Amino acid sequence: MLMNSITILLKLTGEVLLHQNTQKLNDSLVRSIARQIKQLESTHRFGIVIGGGNFFRGSVQGTVLKLTPSIGHQIGMLATMMNGLIIKDLFEQEGLSSTLFCAVPASEIGAPISHQTIENALVHKKLLIFTGGTGNPFFTTDTTAILRGLQINATQVWKGTTVDGIYTADPKKDPCAQRLSTLSYDQALMEKMGIMDATAIALARQHRLPIRVFNIFHDQAIICAAEDQSFGSTMS
Repeated sequence: MLMNSITILLKLTGEVLLHQNTQKLNDSLVRSIARQIKQLESTHRFGIVIGGGNFFRGSVQGTVLKLTPSIGHQIGMLATMMNGLIIKDLFEQEGLSSTLFCAVPASEIGAPISHQTIENALVHKKLLIFTGGTGNPFFTTDTTAILRGLQINATQVWKGTTVDGIYTADPKKDPCAQRLSTLSYDQALMEKMGIMDATAIALARQHRLPIRVFNIFHDQAIICAAEDQSFGSTMS
């Protein structure tokens, strides 16, 4: 375990595995993220929660297919496990030793999630990759990120997404949306900002866990987040 290191839970959208223009599977951004994390090894340690939206979202494809909601969510959890396997392999190709955890029991894929397995991975200086969501339907990977952040005693949760911060409205739909550099949990909840679901924000507020939101597709985004506290938006 690193002495005086900063512990970050990094929430990654599944879209990190897609080329932004072609929307085809692409490994370049994941390899870049691995190299940035490796560059920060002396000062930071990371846990990662990966989404599965590049393959399947229960709330989107599940609705289109008219699936039972809980079944759609379970398929989404399996999608995160597929992504976890991909990024673990790519990370290790870049020299990052990691442990893959699965909230859904799958012993041939990853380790079960418990205090003991997490502590063991941290002691052995492993990067932690969490998949399978919370293991239960109806919880988003945003909520999972806060939960896993608390389990690894994270200093902050970083949400790497497709926008450069938190806005007063969806900037892709509303040209008048204003970017906020900082905001409170209460403001985010009262104004129903869609950057994270309410359950995730309420859990972060209860435990005073700050959340940073930034564009993971920005050049050297992880390095920028580590070196510049004004990069992205911070909720606290």
